[in-house]
Amino acid sequence: MFKEKRNKGFISALLISLVFFSIAAISGFLGQIHKKPTERFADTTETGREVTMAVYGIYPEPVGEVDGGTVVYIVQYSNEGEGKFAVVESKSNDESINQLLENAEGLADNPGSLTGIQLEPLTKTNFVNTSKNTKIINLDEFISSILPAKSVVARNMNTRIYLSLSEYSRDSLSYIFGIVIFSGMGLMTLVAALIMRKKTIDSFKEIYRLYPELEGNLELLDTQAEFYDQDLKVILYKNHLITYYKGTQALDLRDVWRIYLVRTSFSRFNKVYQFIYTRKDSSKKYSLTIRNTNRVEVQFKEFWNILQKNFPEINIGSL
Repeated sequence: MFKEKRNKGFISALLISLVFFSIAAISGFLGQIHKKPTERFADTTETGREVTMAVYGIYPEPVGEVDGGTVVYIVQYSNEGEGKFAVVESKSNDESINQLLENAEGLADNPGSLTGIQLEPLTKTNFVNTSKNTKIINLDEFISSILPAKSVVARNMNTRIYLSLSEYSRDSLSYIFGIVIFSGMGLMTLVAALIMRKKTIDSFKEIYRLYPELEGNLELLDTQAEFYDQDLKVILYKNHLITYYKGTQALDLRDVWRIYLVRTSFSRFNKVYQFIYTRKDSSKKYSLTIRNTNRVEVQFKEFWNILQKNFPEINIGSL
């Protein structure tokens, strides 16, 4: 039964928008955690961890390239004993690397810091790439090919793990995209909900202004409407077409030049039916959403007959 529900559709849309905003907030929270990891590089050999690395020294030039366009540097991440060394993989002009290179001479006394993803390099026996970025392969062989075996760096090189700045950067972007996308979806849903509520309020005002007998007595439509289908949520009363599936909208048919029904299929089981109409003073298309049933076309046969009889000047289209 048609009742005055000014918030119909608004509350559900509002809740959906809040869900989107919540997901955006969670993305922002996780992004902040992502920016400030508490674990240090090489505390464990677990791969895929977000870590920070203290840097006491860095080679002035990249020592190699990785398939995918990134480069590798050798850095000193500990000053214990002879020092401990590791490979850092990054974009060729990474800002963090450039800052370390600019301050390279003072790193021994004032170590710099890098934040990235700790990864395990691939080997000939373990060639399963679980990284979103191209991983380094056979790090042991690579280090042996560029460093003398008895050198201090080679003897103290950590080849079990390395630090990836490029993958960390990619993960950072995913959090930013999550915030932007879900905030945008939340905002669009909220705006749509507010527009829907305004249209509903305006529609009831128009109905009561033109048909004062209905104010406080919408039950009259049960017996006096020329077409009333509670399944479709469609009413034809005097000069107005009223739909109340998602919010209430009232259309004065005397202003309509053309009207027809369209079906949009998102999947085999998900279809949306809408009235599409144009006004006499404009070619712009407007829409009224109706409830989907398994017999929409059949249920509307009577409606089209009544509409054509009462409003012969309207151009009636078909599905």
